[in-house]
Amino acid sequence: MRDGRRGICVVLSSDVKFLGPMRTMVRESCGLLGFEAAACEEIVLAVQEGCANVIRHCYGNSTDRRIDLWILFHDHELEVQIRDYGTFVDPKTIKSRPLEDVRPGGLGVHLMKKVMDEVKFEQNEAGGTTLTLRKRVAATDENETGGS
Repeated sequence: MRDGRRGICVVLSSDVKFLGPMRTMVRESCGLLGFEAAACEEIVLAVQEGCANVIRHCYGNSTDRRIDLWILFHDHELEVQIRDYGTFVDPKTIKSRPLEDVRPGGLGVHLMKKVMDEVKFEQNEAGGTTLTLRKRVAATDENETGGS
């Protein structure tokens, strides 16, 4: 790729019906790096939460807005970038509700931080937010010995 990135970039419409195909793409990408099935599902859930938050909170459930999704492959690490074209959200203002408050919603950022090695919110050049999620592949005997 021209900018040195190695991976997949797709543009999603901000419609929840596209979250299913996105999950399949993320799951397959995790498999390419050798993540265990359970780790793949955690990553898929974290990415889905990130995209759903853009749709719900940034775009107000509008179905015609743009979300850029980058899935980048590094040595033993998967990086996912979710880029929106709304208004930047300062990460200091994002508050998860208490875990003991049992009801739907409000735990997406908490979940992302629990399952991913790194979660970072940054303002992008379009004025929106880029959410970066990183997860390293757990070391196994095969990884440590350089096997394929």
